[in-house]
Amino acid sequence: MAALLCGAVGLELAWHYPLSGPVAVALWLAVALMSAVAWVQTPLIVLAPLAVCGLAPLTGWITFEEMDLLVTAVVSGGNLGFAFGLGPRERAPAWRQGLAYPAATSALIVLLAASALHGLWRGVQDAGGWQFGWFQGYHEPMNAVRNSKAIFLALLLLPLWVEAARMQPRRFTRALRGGLVLALVAAALAALWERAAYTALLDFSSDYRTTGSFWEMHVGGAALDGFLVMTLPFAVLTLLRTRSPAYFVGMLGVVLLAAYACLTTFSRGVYLALPLALAPMLLLADAQRRRSHAVDPESTQAGAGTVVLPLPRLAKLGALAMAAAFALAAVLVFTGGGYRGLIALLGVMLVLLSMPASLWLPGVGLRVTALMLGALLGALAGGASWALSMAVPKAAYVNYAVALVVCGLLRWRDKPGQAQPFYVTAVCAAWFWLLASMVIVADYWGGTPARWTSVAALLALGGLWSVQLIDDRFWPLRSTGYRGLRQRALLVAGLVLVMAVVALLGGGAYLRDRAATWKEDGKLRIAHWQAGLRLMHGPEQWLLGKGAGRFVASHFYEGPIQSHIGDYRLRTEGDESFLALTGGKHSLGYGEMFRITQRIEAPSTPTMRVRVLARSGVESDLRFEVCERHLIYIGNCSDRGVHVKPVMPSEGGEPVAVWQPYELELKTPSDLGGSGLLSRAVTFSMAVGTPGVRIDIARVALLDGTGRPLLVNGDFNREMAHWFFSSDKHHLPWHFKNAALHVLFEQGLVGLALLGTAYVLVLVRLSVGRGRDHPLAPAFVAALIGFAVVGAFDSLIDASRIGFLFFLLVLLGLGLRAMPGEGLPRAA
Repeated sequence: MAALLCGAVGLELAWHYPLSGPVAVALWLAVALMSAVAWVQTPLIVLAPLAVCGLAPLTGWITFEEMDLLVTAVVSGGNLGFAFGLGPRERAPAWRQGLAYPAATSALIVLLAASALHGLWRGVQDAGGWQFGWFQGYHEPMNAVRNSKAIFLALLLLPLWVEAARMQPRRFTRALRGGLVLALVAAALAALWERAAYTALLDFSSDYRTTGSFWEMHVGGAALDGFLVMTLPFAVLTLLRTRSPAYFVGMLGVVLLAAYACLTTFSRGVYLALPLALAPMLLLADAQRRRSHAVDPESTQAGAGTVVLPLPRLAKLGALAMAAAFALAAVLVFTGGGYRGLIALLGVMLVLLSMPASLWLPGVGLRVTALMLGALLGALAGGASWALSMAVPKAAYVNYAVALVVCGLLRWRDKPGQAQPFYVTAVCAAWFWLLASMVIVADYWGGTPARWTSVAALLALGGLWSVQLIDDRFWPLRSTGYRGLRQRALLVAGLVLVMAVVALLGGGAYLRDRAATWKEDGKLRIAHWQAGLRLMHGPEQWLLGKGAGRFVASHFYEGPIQSHIGDYRLRTEGDESFLALTGGKHSLGYGEMFRITQRIEAPSTPTMRVRVLARSGVESDLRFEVCERHLIYIGNCSDRGVHVKPVMPSEGGEPVAVWQPYELELKTPSDLGGSGLLSRAVTFSMAVGTPGVRIDIARVALLDGTGRPLLVNGDFNREMAHWFFSSDKHHLPWHFKNAALHVLFEQGLVGLALLGTAYVLVLVRLSVGRGRDHPLAPAFVAALIGFAVVGAFDSLIDASRIGFLFFLLVLLGLGLRAMPGEGLPRAA
């Protein structure tokens, strides 16, 4: 029955898909067939494309989207596969089942669903009652469906996944982890492409925040932020546990790519969430390893290899000291020496991380002597190099390269297992020379200020190396072979991330500006929360909420007039449809206008022509733009406007809104859209430039110089198919800007208490409870902590895909448990 019902709904949605119904039906059937054959691995099918299955800027759909087609196809096909016995048929014993829900937990899930359903009903009633529409906006009844559907989509998948986790728990876990990692890869690649196409990969000063493939950010929000913090922990945990060299290299690339995406969000919430989430994850993963070794030192995990003990405490302290010293040195060097000094510092650290184990074979006395003599020789070489750099232009860079080559040659001449005091002296001398050469590079580039900050960095790193060489317990890189390379690769990746953060904070004007205004932004956010809570009236609304999807409309009708946003409605007169477009009552700067948009093909002619049939009851401005636009940031534009006037009746009286044709010419900007892989989306936009005024648009056409039409559905007879909208910079009226308060507004104290209970229960179960030894438990905890931190500053759940992922993690976390012998990861 589940398969048939979801099949009927999914095929109906697919048939009405705005881009092509037949193609959507064919793809829906293909996904359903795949899910029937491999229903145990449907987490991979659902989650892997989740980041990129939102095409609202092309389709015009916001209530329904590609995620709904994907989930209904998987639920329908997967349940049919299970019903007809495709795939595994024998259920595992109860003690091996990966998902198990006690009666109390099941009751809690039912109450969560009931609260969401009641919130949906209240939202529809508050919007004036049920009225179905394919293209309704944020003020209309279908917005309640958009805001509440996430938990129901997750619940549709849960019974199928419970069966999968019962029959083949390990395959299910691998599919779940793989789906989340691939989802992260897709989101990060989309962010990378966006930065490369619209700004520059290393441009950290432009007022451009990455939105990636998340159309939900067309009115602001933090959909990309929430998605990254909920998926990145699974990639980090996978990186720490993999034993395959090729897989390790691939996962290291994934984590670095995702880290770049996180940095380019310029989100203070993301920057705060990641350390607060990943630190507990590492502690929980470490505790898993220790429990495994305590129970059975020879324990193995199927397909995982032998469990490896974590580093001793002093070695961990040494690793943390290295990271802290490098972070301090990076800040000091970059302050005066810029990127060149920072790159030179990275070379110093790479040589330090490659120090051979044979350096610790001589006794402590010999090591101290070698260290002192090496420091003296390095200082003498550094002094000579500094004098040369003062006399010969560019000699600072040549000297640094020579010192780096000498360090490499000495590392190559190492004799493992042999105590060589003179070799220790030579290695120390070469490294201190390289350290001094880094100071010379920074001094050559930045002058006297850079010299002294770099000297401070030299003292910090030199002191750290001295302690680690004398007392080998503080040296964290004792392992050799593949494990040693893994450890060094992880540390190098960490150094690169530290460099990126330092460069972003020191060289990115945009982030510095955002960091400088955190107090003002915090006060504004608190005032917005207080204003939102004042929209709730009476005990009933506080207890049960105002209804799903009603914040935008409530804020519009009851909030401050000066913050009223623009809006659109599709109206009809006889058999003809027209668009009623209204400007906001706030300040309508170039970035604050409410725009109706459509993606178009870049015109190849020097000019374009806009023809529009419009009317208005008052004199008003109607603006037209053709710009490069990914979502909410525009560039390389051509824009003009027309003055729409009412008609004065010949017999006198009030002006009357009458349909009138208008025509204007737009020049095609040079290199509009670009070409090749990094070609940029070209968008046609309409906006009302007069605050609070409504303009009706019956038909609009955009023609290139040859008369070829560039717009689709310009008469709106297919409703809003292919049309989209955005509010580029005026974002607060669209979101509550706090996930907990958003739930409170929609479902009241009852809904907030139920969801809060489920959230806390998951954290407890997977940290100290029955699920703590599940292989993915640390990542689940980190993902949910990251969600809470970002959700403290944004609603998140009002973006369907983010809400869907969050509810999946909560619902699965309520039932995850480890099987005997499988709870303990292998290595770090």
